[in-house]
Amino acid sequence: MTTRTDLRRDLAAVATALEDARAQAEAGAPLDLAGLDERVGALCAAAAGLPGAQAKELLPELERLLGTLDSLAGSLDRQHALLRDAAEGRPDPYTARQRATAAYGRSAQGEPGPVAIAAPSAPESEKPA
Repeated sequence: MTTRTDLRRDLAAVATALEDARAQAEAGAPLDLAGLDERVGALCAAAAGLPGAQAKELLPELERLLGTLDSLAGSLDRQHALLRDAAEGRPDPYTARQRATAAYGRSAQGEPGPVAIAAPSAPESEKPA
């Protein structure tokens, strides 16, 4: 039998993992959320199996978990929209930032990077046919 203490610990661990996943999604990283629904479902079932007063004591942890799930869902929706836009040829902010960084000769760590200087091309009207 699962105790309230075990449930509190497990709910906090899942909430922390979801917060980490949200941060990764916001950074554009791919996520592996396999088994998440079973784990959350098992925790909710265990909480529902407690006597009423004990289950009520878990409401703050369950509400935190719900808020974290909603936040992750929002991040995944934004990531999905960015990927869809990129597939349709629209630039996404992650690669746009990398291109801008490269164009101005700075690496992501703020150190000078290589700067390529191309010779100006002739206007179309002056190019040989």
